[in-house]
Amino acid sequence: MFKTQRTVLRAYGPADLPLMLAIVNNPLVQNTLISDPVVPRNHRFATKLEEIANEALLYVIIEAIDGPAPQVIGAASITIANIKNRDVNFGIGLIPEVWNKGYGSEVTEFLVDYAFKNLGVHRISLGVFETNPGAVKLYKKIGFSEEGRKRKANFFDGKWIDSIYMGLLEEEWFAKKAESS
Repeated sequence: MFKTQRTVLRAYGPADLPLMLAIVNNPLVQNTLISDPVVPRNHRFATKLEEIANEALLYVIIEAIDGPAPQVIGAASITIANIKNRDVNFGIGLIPEVWNKGYGSEVTEFLVDYAFKNLGVHRISLGVFETNPGAVKLYKKIGFSEEGRKRKANFFDGKWIDSIYMGLLEEEWFAKKAESS
């Protein structure tokens, strides 16, 4: 279990599966995570979520601890993209009620730092839709650079949108940390 200022990042357990499925079934969340059509996801998708959690290098349930009682607000993962090159993919999903309140920045910064310092990672990659400007801004603030764009890659809300690919290298991260010290 890890702690940040306002969250606990704990291991996923089977009891979390219904809650994770409920979060993914929120259309607002689904629009930020999945390029497939927004539709209610059933038990078969729950199996996919469980596979992701079990196969990830790191998969954590995010609980907010700054309220009257701990509340599950999302999940984050680090999955291996290329083991030889020490390249991982990062993903995070939060419930809409906590968007724009700093939880995403807090958790992402902690996990990026942890990956570079403790998991021997050389680069962290991620993908984000252009319709999620808050996430793009968050990733840039943390140090990610836009590395590519797949134009009109996803049909969303009646129009075509771009998928943005971003990355962060370990030397960039440590230079940024040294600069801010």
